[in-house]
Amino acid sequence: MKLTELFTQPDPDFGKAMTALLEHFHHSDDSQAPYQRGSFTHQLDQSCMPAIGISPRDYLARLATLVPGASHLTSPRYMGHMTAPLPAFTAELSRLLVMLNQNPMKMESSRLLSFLEREVLAKLHRLVYRQDDAFYAAHMHAKDAALGVMTSGGTIANVTALWLARNRACGDNLFALAEQGYRGAVILGSRLMHYSFDKGMDLLGLGGRSVWRLDTDEHNRLSLAALEQALQQCREQKLKVLALVGVAGSTDFGSVDPLPELAAIARREQIHFHVDAAWGGPTLFSPRYQGLLTGIEHADTVTLDGHKQLLVPLGTGMLLCRQPDLMMTVKREAPYAIRATSFDQGRFTLEGTRPANALYLDAAFQMLGQQGYAQLIDANYDRARRMAALIDASPAFELMSAPVMNLLSYRCIPSHLQGQEPDVAANEQINLFNVALQKAQRAEGRSFVSRTQRAVSRYGEQPLTLLRAVLLNPLIEEADIRALLDDQVRLGNQIASQLFE
Repeated sequence: MKLTELFTQPDPDFGKAMTALLEHFHHSDDSQAPYQRGSFTHQLDQSCMPAIGISPRDYLARLATLVPGASHLTSPRYMGHMTAPLPAFTAELSRLLVMLNQNPMKMESSRLLSFLEREVLAKLHRLVYRQDDAFYAAHMHAKDAALGVMTSGGTIANVTALWLARNRACGDNLFALAEQGYRGAVILGSRLMHYSFDKGMDLLGLGGRSVWRLDTDEHNRLSLAALEQALQQCREQKLKVLALVGVAGSTDFGSVDPLPELAAIARREQIHFHVDAAWGGPTLFSPRYQGLLTGIEHADTVTLDGHKQLLVPLGTGMLLCRQPDLMMTVKREAPYAIRATSFDQGRFTLEGTRPANALYLDAAFQMLGQQGYAQLIDANYDRARRMAALIDASPAFELMSAPVMNLLSYRCIPSHLQGQEPDVAANEQINLFNVALQKAQRAEGRSFVSRTQRAVSRYGEQPLTLLRAVLLNPLIEEADIRALLDDQVRLGNQIASQLFE
C-alpha cells in the first residue's frame, strides 16, 4: 500500500473489523482478562518504533491483543468511576468529528462549529442561570462576550475559574496584592474540594498552602461555622480570599454544599463564588431533584463535565460565567491567529487547541432532550437509593452516608466485627479488609467499585477506607446491584479467613 492511500482510501474491512471487536468486547467482562499489572507491562515492553509501517490487517491483529485489557466501563456491574457509558450514536458521530478535525479556537479552523460551541454553552448557561430570551439573543454570539468556554475536562474548567478569580482581584500581577495591603492569597472550600484546585493554585504561583480545606458537617457539606472562622483568620492575617468554592456533587459522597448561604457570604465579602458542579450539574434537568442545587444560579462561575452525567465522550468540559464580560479578564491574543477583532473563542481558553466536542453535546441535547436527561437522572438517583437500602439491610455492610445523588460510600464489615460499634483498632482492621476486598474484586473482574479514604463524622477524624459505587449506567438493574454485593460478601469471607484467622 502506498503511504498516500492511508489518507485517501478508507478500508471498509477495517471498519467492519472494528465493529466486531467492539461487539465482542461489550459482551465480555474483565474476568476473561483479569487485571494483572505485571502481564500488562510484559505485553507492552517495546520502546522502539517500527522501522516500517505495518498493514491495517496486521494492526487489527495487534488491536485484538490490546482491547481485551481495557476496562469494561459499559458493563452494568462496573460501578466504580465517573465515566459514562455512551449512547450508541456516539460511535458514528465520533468518526465524523475526528475526520473533520476542526479546531474551535479559531473561526478559520472551524467556521460554523465555532458558533455551535457558543449555542451549546448558551443552552447550559440557561440551564444554570435561567436568564430570559433577550439576554441570550444579546450575548450568545456577541463578539466581546462569552457565556463560557469549552475545556478538555473539569480540571481545566476549575483552573480557568481560579485564573478568572485571580485576575478579577489583581490582574495578572500578584505583586498588586501587596500594594493593596495583603500578605498573600487563598481560596476557601471544604475538605471535599477536588484536587484540581490544588493544581490551579500551584500553577498560579500561589502554592498548596493557599488552598484552605475546611471542615464539613455531618452531611459532608462545608461547615458554615468553619467558613466564618476561616474568613476571620484571613482578615487577621491580611490574606486576600480569591475565591470561595462550593461543591455540587462531591466525588466521595455526592454531597452538595449549602449553596444559597455560600452565595450570600461571597456577596457580603465581595469574593468570587465558584461552584464545582462537574458531577452534579445535570441534576438541574430533573424536576424531582433540581432543588438540590438551589443557589447555584448565584455563582460567578460553574464547572460542568460532559463525560459524567451529560453522557458524552471524555475531553468535554465547560466553564460557565454568570456575567458575559467576565472572560475579558483573561483575554489573550496572537497576531498569527487569535486577533482582537475576531470572534475566536481561543481568546479566552487556557488551551490553544481542542477538538470540536460541542458536537457531541449538541447531538445529546437534540436526541435526549430535557425530558430524556430528567428520566436518566431520576432513574440513576433512584438506583442509588435502592442500593443504599440493600446495604443498610445487611449486617455485612455499613452505609456511610445517605445518598444525595447517585454516589454511595459504604464499607464491608468482616464477620467477626458485625453488629459491634467499632473502635479505632477495629476500624483499622476494617480498613485493611476493605482495601484487600476492593483489590480482589477488581482482579476477579466480575464486578467493580472503586475505593476512597475519608473521615466521617460518626468516627471523628480517623481516616476510613470506603467502597465507592457510582450508579451512572442506565442499563444497571437491581439484579446487577445484588450480584455486585453478593460478590463482595463472597470475596469478603475468603479474605477474612486469610487476614483474621
